[in-house]
Amino acid sequence: MAVLLLIIGLVIYFIFNVIPITKFHYLFAYLGLALALVSGIGIMANENAHFGMSEKTTTKVQKIKPTANVGQLNLLVYKHVGSKGPKVYVYNGKSKHTQANTKTKNIVKKGYTTAKLVTKETRYQFKNKFYQLLFGFLGKENQLKKRVNTFEVPNTWKVLSNDQVTKLKKQMIVMQKKQMQAQMQKK
Repeated sequence: MAVLLLIIGLVIYFIFNVIPITKFHYLFAYLGLALALVSGIGIMANENAHFGMSEKTTTKVQKIKPTANVGQLNLLVYKHVGSKGPKVYVYNGKSKHTQANTKTKNIVKKGYTTAKLVTKETRYQFKNKFYQLLFGFLGKENQLKKRVNTFEVPNTWKVLSNDQVTKLKKQMIVMQKKQMQAQMQKK
């Protein structure tokens, strides 16, 4: 709608500025120009500063399972995206993971009795139907502002990187081989 008002304002400006239809054609021309300017500024303000929008925060809590179990030890595994990018956490036995983008922050807190993931999302929504009518075509409705994933895990859980898990597996294989050799020597 704002683009339509912008176009209408420019057409009115052009018609009344070029073709002197009435005695007050400059007045109508400048009113058309003002309409076009206000519409253009509104579009830019909505695009850059989310004019006409408010922030809505939602919280979602879900129980999670560890990525892997090593004896009594539960593991929550993460991997860096790129060389020093954000961490992506894998949970529920490698079936789910967190999002990898600049608007997502992951936090791990220990000392809880059960493991759960608390996700807080803040999204932009239009303040009312008027702003939705004006700027709805821009596609800003429900745009993500930020997301915070908080893993609340018991003290028995360990948080390891993918590289640390690989090293741990190698150490476990070596230890199992040594135990097998020790048992064979006892017999």
